[in-house]
Amino acid sequence: MEVKNKLFLLLCLHRSGSSATAGAMHLLGINMGDKLLPATRFNPKGHYENIEFFQINQEILQSVNASWNKPPSREKIKAANFPSHKIQTFLKSNMKPIWGLKDPRTLLTIELWKPYLEQDNEITYVFVHRPFDASVNSMVHRDKIGIGNATQILTPYLKNLYHYRHTYGIPSEKIIDVYYQDILIDPEPFVRKVNIKIGNPPDHNLDKVKGFLNQDLKKF
Repeated sequence: MEVKNKLFLLLCLHRSGSSATAGAMHLLGINMGDKLLPATRFNPKGHYENIEFFQINQEILQSVNASWNKPPSREKIKAANFPSHKIQTFLKSNMKPIWGLKDPRTLLTIELWKPYLEQDNEITYVFVHRPFDASVNSMVHRDKIGIGNATQILTPYLKNLYHYRHTYGIPSEKIIDVYYQDILIDPEPFVRKVNIKIGNPPDHNLDKVKGFLNQDLKKF
């Protein structure tokens, strides 16, 4: 029987605590990518986003005349005529025995990725939750835009998060829920769940994760 890779796929809104979550995953031994987006002043400890994955997501959105801040409908993405060889080439060069992918745009593009990801990977879906108004206010602060504009951008992401978490039919044993406000205070439950999925001792690198996650990460 073929042993599949273990893929941890983050599904999250922008400004929801996903970089902190992905950083914790990295410390637990999940390969988040060989080439990652650089840190910024709003993400000083890094994004933990695979640059190639990010770029392909950008191209998928552009192919349906959309962008991260002009999100397309799920129907548009399903109907997208995107070259499959780009996804397959990415997977050939990026898959690892234990690896992860994180980019908020995945909540918009997952329909295209899923069939290819499932071929060689056992997927754990990591849903990152944060109160919606907190994500909106964080985007307002970062991008210097109005609350109405930020709400308009993030609402389709929120609807997709709810859809994939609650109505899409992903088995509960393949889901790990992360609540940003909780993981900063006590990461142990999340660490335990991830370690069990990987096959590590439950408290593997818990101290490292605690050292990485702190209230200073919460910029807004």
